[in-house]
Amino acid sequence: IICILCISSCNSKSDLLNDLQCASERFLNLEKIEDVKKLFIVEFPDTWKTNLYYDKNQSSIYTADTTKQLTESMLLDITYVSKKITLDRNFTLKFKTNLKNQGLLEKTPRFLAFQNKKAYYSRAIGNKRGFDYQISNLFIKVNQNNYIHAKIEVYGDSLVDQRICSGLQLIEKIQY
Repeated sequence: IICILCISSCNSKSDLLNDLQCASERFLNLEKIEDVKKLFIVEFPDTWKTNLYYDKNQSSIYTADTTKQLTESMLLDITYVSKKITLDRNFTLKFKTNLKNQGLLEKTPRFLAFQNKKAYYSRAIGNKRGFDYQISNLFIKVNQNNYIHAKIEVYGDSLVDQRICSGLQLIEKIQY
């Protein structure tokens, strides 16, 4: 029984990845990257171009596989925000209005638990810079005064679901 539990836990995917029917992907040569304020750690392929940003209220790690064309890659932005967030109906209304103002249409919104934290996931579609465009947003309430906003941006129409799933698999490696 213990062996079965160990094997199944090694292959387990989050509810979000299961719901989106994501296939497991193995990334090679992952390196741990810590944000400037030492609030969280991510793991990204060491060949990707990564930038760090911080100010008084936030700390970000932004990355992309620059060896691929924009329409074959994804852009990942993970930001730790020092601000209270309430994931409720008012939050979703403001968020949907913001998406609409950007010309985006929200698809698959949902509240969920992410690493045992309250979270909100949203995927939106539209057009940006003349390309088909999709963005996945994941808001994770870390504690009473802080949250993480993880964002995956995908341009073009090739392997969109696969690229978003790959981004979510990397986001799931967040340590805070």
